[in-house]
Amino acid sequence: MPQAASAATQSQSATFNPVLIVDGSSSSTGFTFSGFTAPVSGVTTTINLTKCDDPIDSATGACLGSFYSFNDEIVLQLQSPTGTIVTLVPSGALSGQAPGNTVTWTFTDTASSVVSGGSLVSGTYLPSSPLSAFIGENGNGTWNLLFGDTGGLDPMSINSWSLTVRTPAPGPLPLLGAASAFGISRRLRRRIASSRAQA
Repeated sequence: MPQAASAATQSQSATFNPVLIVDGSSSSTGFTFSGFTAPVSGVTTTINLTKCDDPIDSATGACLGSFYSFNDEIVLQLQSPTGTIVTLVPSGALSGQAPGNTVTWTFTDTASSVVSGGSLVSGTYLPSSPLSAFIGENGNGTWNLLFGDTGGLDPMSINSWSLTVRTPAPGPLPLLGAASAFGISRRLRRRIASSRAQA
């Protein structure tokens, strides 16, 4: 019976110290992948972030401020090596909250809901636009997390980030085909030997 090889999956992760803080500004961080021989078939990303009233502890990402964090200022996007940008969380998706919080968000197209509401809650979420936009692209190169905080005095930090990129499994290994070809070759050799003997 044919046996299928497993899909090619690569993951990278980083924990930042100091954490990556934006406050009324934007920035990015990236991972570089290589070795993919087939187009992208799926992407998943996980982000640990803090959003709070100023200040954030730059070493740990802990929220030190105690007033409103203005979560509507959060913007998260993922950019592929070819330049395609998928929005994970758009400006205005959230509201609140007092005090702020540190959360871990995983984004996948198989989740059931987007990030929303008046508080920061860890979980697995749909991105605002589908990660399937990356399907069929070349996964080799630098993938960038684009992150922003649209207003001052209520910073956001990226404390850690991970990214998994998948490509499809190669087709079934031709085990039966090889066996069949061997049998044909053996029969052919017998016919040649027989014709020579009759000559």
